[in-house]
Amino acid sequence: MIDINEVNQLLQSPHSKNFVCRNLEFRPQNLAMFIAALSNMTEEYGYILIGASKNIDKYSIDGISDGFKIDVPIKRALSLLSEQPQIDFGSLNIEGKNVYAIKVRNISNEIFFKHAQNIESPTDLFIRDLYLACIKLQARKLYVNTTEDERNDFITDLLETNGYRIKDQTRRGSSASGKSSGEIDIFVEKDGMPFTIIEALNLDSLNTNYLDTHLDKIYSYDTAGNVFNVCLSYVKVKDFGSFWVRYCDYARKHEYPVMLISSDTNADKNYPCSDIRFMTTMHNRSGKNTFLYHMCVKIQET
Repeated sequence: MIDINEVNQLLQSPHSKNFVCRNLEFRPQNLAMFIAALSNMTEEYGYILIGASKNIDKYSIDGISDGFKIDVPIKRALSLLSEQPQIDFGSLNIEGKNVYAIKVRNISNEIFFKHAQNIESPTDLFIRDLYLACIKLQARKLYVNTTEDERNDFITDLLETNGYRIKDQTRRGSSASGKSSGEIDIFVEKDGMPFTIIEALNLDSLNTNYLDTHLDKIYSYDTAGNVFNVCLSYVKVKDFGSFWVRYCDYARKHEYPVMLISSDTNADKNYPCSDIRFMTTMHNRSGKNTFLYHMCVKIQET
């Protein structure tokens, strides 16, 4: 049941992780992403509020027309998910304006996007599944103080349950010294072909020398020229927002082994969480455009 008092209370808490506000959002794919993210949170439930927006450290009520119907987009969104979460939805009147609220309850099963749906590219589907796996990692206190390999194992296990073929610590390509084959953190295959490489690292600051090594390793390991690869950083800092701004600035200026064409720091604009961010850089490799996803996941301090 939608509780207007709960919604009003969340509107007074701009840093709540179980609250997603969007001014106008009726695209089933994005609604599915928000629903899946909230259902995988550790909180008992969360809300998606359509007709409101966040401005730095507070929410504002924008309102939407009474004529908009959300039933069909929600049904389509639910059809895109591997499990059916428990939701309630309905319209509310807040500050004299009409808004739509969707209440999503936490469930025990992992929720991912169905790969049978051809609504998005395989790259988009994988990034969404990786994003959801990172949400689950953040919620596990066991992984607050642990090694990169242990975090990688957790991510790998979740991706494998969703049908990806994973090979971790695969010897492939060349090492940073160029003398022998290097060990890939996570190597993903699809239909028997190389699909993507995930190079992961633990960061407690913007250690540019350490980051440079991992960014360059991706291209020495990717011998085929994948459509996309991922640099996944587990970040343990107090000011994640400031870290992310500096990371984006550095990623745009880094001298990559292949030509940098452009960057997109708003690649995650349709993703709900403030403490998981990603951007993309586009590169020209042998005349084709390839992408590198830079995903940073905040690991909470103990």
